[in-house]
Amino acid sequence: MAAPAGDSSGGDRYRSHLAGEGEKDTVWRHGAPPTYDAVNSLFESGRTQEWPEGSLEETVQNAIKTWEMELSHKARLADFKSVSPGKFTLSVNGGRALTGEETLAVGSYNALLASPILPATGAYDAAAETFESSHDLFRSAFPRGFAWEVVKVYSGPPAIAFKFRHWGHMEGPYKGHAPTGDKVEFYGIAVLKVDEQLRAEDVEVFYDPGELLAGLIKGAKEEEAAALAGRLKEAATVSASTATDPQPQTCPFLASAKQQE
Repeated sequence: MAAPAGDSSGGDRYRSHLAGEGEKDTVWRHGAPPTYDAVNSLFESGRTQEWPEGSLEETVQNAIKTWEMELSHKARLADFKSVSPGKFTLSVNGGRALTGEETLAVGSYNALLASPILPATGAYDAAAETFESSHDLFRSAFPRGFAWEVVKVYSGPPAIAFKFRHWGHMEGPYKGHAPTGDKVEFYGIAVLKVDEQLRAEDVEVFYDPGELLAGLIKGAKEEEAAALAGRLKEAATVSASTATDPQPQTCPFLASAKQQE
């Protein structure tokens, strides 16, 4: 569906600043604006809330979706329309606040998963991942996308506190772990401070990364699954061989009697 004149959504129902005059000089990370048809379908089929148009909840939800789009797909912070220039920071679970440029350099996944305890678990190591490799990991694990919704808003601007939910279906591999097909989801709390134009100045996010990563490493390691498949195939071959060429079974009592004759 074509977007109306002056509309910056590019036809997307939940994001702005994808198209239009304001984006004519935007540098897109992959050469062109993204499309969100698959993840929008996942969002609409799996959301727990459908907020009224124009409500605070819908406004916050769409603002965060727009910010995530810009962070993932615009190559220059100067092209962001959802953040206050020179003021934006992001902190996770009370950690050091990243500037806008730092967040753009590492990407959203590395920013959210930069926990000092995760590398030892083997589940994720932000220091070992780049912007591109981190996005590839989650695109592979969630082929239909990783949907996000606002569950509840506790306060209005300028300091907007809200609860969110993030979910997807692990239908692809993750760090060598086989897909499970299960829904993987987690909840969190965030505080978003905005300026008069509702542009983000500061975002604080609080959540348990274990809720996300536990679901991604639940599947068997692919090499383990391959070894198991090999053993099962071998067992099936032996079983089939036995069935087609059965060996005569000797009763121990008859054998003993024969020896006494």
